[in-house]
Amino acid sequence: MKHFLLLILFVCSIGSLQSQIVSGTKLSGNIAGTDINGKAVDIFADLSAGKTVILDVFATWCGPCWSYHNSGYLKEINKILGPGGTDQVRVYGIEGDSRTPKSHLYQAVAGSSTVPSSLGDWTEGITYSIIDSDSFNDILKIAFFPTLYVIRPDKTVMEMGDFRYNDAIWEKALIPTAQKDLVFGTSLEDKTFCATAIYNQKPKVINMGTTAISNLDAELKLNGVPTLASFTKAIGIFEEAEISFGNKTLTDATEVEVEITNVDGVPDASDDISTLTASYIKPKVEEKSITVKFTTDFYPGETNWNLKDNKNRVLKTVAYQPGNADADGGGGADANKEFSYDIAISNIDINCLTLTINDTYGDGLTAFNGTHPIPGVEFYTSSGTLFKPKLVNEYNFVSASPGSTPSSVKVFSAASIVSSLEDEDFVENLNVYPNPVADILNIDMSIKAGTEYEVFITDIMGSNVSKVAKNTNFLDVSSLSGGMYFLNVRTKKGVFAHKFTKI
Repeated sequence: MKHFLLLILFVCSIGSLQSQIVSGTKLSGNIAGTDINGKAVDIFADLSAGKTVILDVFATWCGPCWSYHNSGYLKEINKILGPGGTDQVRVYGIEGDSRTPKSHLYQAVAGSSTVPSSLGDWTEGITYSIIDSDSFNDILKIAFFPTLYVIRPDKTVMEMGDFRYNDAIWEKALIPTAQKDLVFGTSLEDKTFCATAIYNQKPKVINMGTTAISNLDAELKLNGVPTLASFTKAIGIFEEAEISFGNKTLTDATEVEVEITNVDGVPDASDDISTLTASYIKPKVEEKSITVKFTTDFYPGETNWNLKDNKNRVLKTVAYQPGNADADGGGGADANKEFSYDIAISNIDINCLTLTINDTYGDGLTAFNGTHPIPGVEFYTSSGTLFKPKLVNEYNFVSASPGSTPSSVKVFSAASIVSSLEDEDFVENLNVYPNPVADILNIDMSIKAGTEYEVFITDIMGSNVSKVAKNTNFLDVSSLSGGMYFLNVRTKKGVFAHKFTKI
């Protein structure tokens, strides 16, 4: 499915169960022979001559391979660092599917039940060698196309799949600038939350230098307040390691920064890939209406979402219609489009909103490219002020088995929505005291004559934390932990909530 130019570049399976070469290990065998023009190829000879080698293993029918090929990325590297440039690098393309004839490298060819297709001329404008052979697949442990390897002169291999468009990683992989050079190989994820959030992300660092590393120092900043940590980790060339600062509880909107500060006792050179940042956003709803703007991807029929409050009451449910641009429902009037919804929040005891995005295919909302708006959800106040932006995880929520397992992601928004007395005329006045309270919470309230009521307490997530008491004017709250709570007054006409603080 999804034969589309995706922002997230997926791969084409070849039905193999083997794993790719693990970054940091050595190339076990030579890639030698002739290219499609009869030119001799000997990778070990290139490495012995001090050249760094790039291998792009592809198949003529593979859409992601074709997209990457047409990006011109390797063509540009070859121009700058290859024989016509600084002469430090050798680039090789390898067509690794035995079912495709050599002729498929030169033109677009329709596929058949026995012979896969070709998506175009793979040789046009290419000056580096292309090899037409699957005989090296076992040496290179090819499990899918495209597979991209960088091989240093000492035969150390780095798998570049996750970094194929990352200029900084390419530069450090091809031309190392320091003996000991750690960079981050993953990003931090932005998140939304209602009451509290836990920071426990474990970003990966990669050794892009020329020697092994024994230990490192890193710094975690939460809203600028630093926490230093030292890690004893043996990290070989091109190897990865996780950095964990444990669990940090966040109660307010927080800017997170993680930075590598020292490597084997030497200050790390500051650069963009030695520092990571993320936002933990606590978007606050304080009005009785909001505007939700939702942007779809190319396959809208797979997408639906719902907005619920903290008591599981549904405020809005939306599904989108598939198109007929392909057999999978791509395109159509709902594809790659921003929709706007004005949503009234009429209930009076809401303190958290949860919007759940579901994708029935399981690959998130990843079918879009640079010409389309980025999918995701935004929250606006009734006056049009943005208070919850789009986040990456609102399109990149891929299941373990796309195509067979659905995927979903939750977007949270804190809320402080308590009706005024005018809104709920069954309550003529209400006050609680003392506030803050230590043990006994007194309720000063006038109810219209003859109205039966009951009172109970919920926490800020809407969970009931007290017994329900009828027609009383006090509650014992001594057993509650310190924090913010809601006193709820319920009659046949509805529920009225009043905030108080337990000390």
